[in-house]
Amino acid sequence: MKTIDYKTAVKLIEEGGSLSKKERMRLQNQRLHELVEYVRLNSPYFKELYRDLPENFTLEDLPITTKKAMQDNYSEWLTNPDLNKDVVRKYLDRDISDNSLLLDKCTALQTSGSTGEPLMMVRDDYHNKIHGALVNHRLMRGLDPNILNPSKYKIATVIHTSPGASSYNGYLRALAAFPDYVQNMLAISVLEDIDTIVKKLNDFQPDVVTGYASSLILLAKEKKEGRLNINPKLIANSAELLSDKGYFELEDAFRCKVINNYCMTEGGEVAMANGGPEMKLNEDWVIVEPVDKNLLPVKDRTKFSDGILITDLSNFVQPIIRYYVGDRVKIVEPQDHTSLPELKIDGRTHPFFTLAGKKYTMVFILTKAEVWPGLMKIQVVQISPDTLEIRGVCFPGENPNEVLDGLSKQLEKYFHDNGCKGAHVTYSLQPLLHNKKGGKIPEYVNLMNQD
Repeated sequence: MKTIDYKTAVKLIEEGGSLSKKERMRLQNQRLHELVEYVRLNSPYFKELYRDLPENFTLEDLPITTKKAMQDNYSEWLTNPDLNKDVVRKYLDRDISDNSLLLDKCTALQTSGSTGEPLMMVRDDYHNKIHGALVNHRLMRGLDPNILNPSKYKIATVIHTSPGASSYNGYLRALAAFPDYVQNMLAISVLEDIDTIVKKLNDFQPDVVTGYASSLILLAKEKKEGRLNINPKLIANSAELLSDKGYFELEDAFRCKVINNYCMTEGGEVAMANGGPEMKLNEDWVIVEPVDKNLLPVKDRTKFSDGILITDLSNFVQPIIRYYVGDRVKIVEPQDHTSLPELKIDGRTHPFFTLAGKKYTMVFILTKAEVWPGLMKIQVVQISPDTLEIRGVCFPGENPNEVLDGLSKQLEKYFHDNGCKGAHVTYSLQPLLHNKKGGKIPEYVNLMNQD
């Protein structure tokens, strides 16, 4: 298993950011070949997958991989014979206070897809040191290195506080790691209405606020209108697209540094924004290939892709090589041929809605729906001030009545349990509503605002 000391990792990060484009591509190709040769020797799955690979292969010669392939061949995918699906699962299910490493060398985390089956991801020492250095020396550049240390600063996070959610598990482990400073950490559920969130933040007076873009932008409005009375030193967005407009709204409202990190469970830290809204692609360590709906390279680089292929050049234990992700992006090369390219991401921050007199964002509903068994796609339709209607597309073989009825009841219970007693959530088997102007099917539709 590959390892590296942190000092060397920092040196590599600093050097990579100053190379010319040509030098960086040469280094990227060298790292790709090293990774491929390693996995061919140590992963049964990749040994078979790369059986007919030419000696002088290029990136495009490598077969595309998918989440389904990883799930179906999990133990064979891993490069360490001491690791398998059962070992990783046992580690992930350990007590929340246990901060030990997996096999004394690795960390592991998990996410969930639309079927609710968790994707377990192991990260080795090499990946953790490299991506840790990326965070500290690119994302956090110019900030107090202790800004995220709860023994020094008060940190509030607005997230999905559900058991099993990776962000919430991370918060709980932070509490366990800093038992003497739990009073400096606060997790607020995105399920709570904005008035409750504002009150909790006003009482807590955080130095740092992290969360989803839609929640942060709503807080910026509360700040501008005088209801939110906090003066953080840092606003950090994660897990949701922050538009250029949203970035400037946060900066204008809070008058502090705003950072943004495009990361994923599989690929780690892909792109970062520090000192402006532009997301800089860490192409010396992560390869992003924009592809069309046929998984072919996008020919017109001025248009957004239908998906991307991700290659993490630093994870040697659970390799991510040309791994398909459905994010829509385009890459803009800098004119100076030295700066890292800009990664533009096509996405939306989740809309706001008001239910029974309380204001919410869509993020908690979408997070719940993402892991709801049998549900492929959800749409929330507001049919009255107090009532939401759930519509959806289910997987083949599923009973839509059972899937949508179960989710609507669960959501209504969540609202009631969190102080919104007047909320009603129903469901309908009617088809999803399309945007009258065309484009994507909206996540939220307010029928009260339509003619």
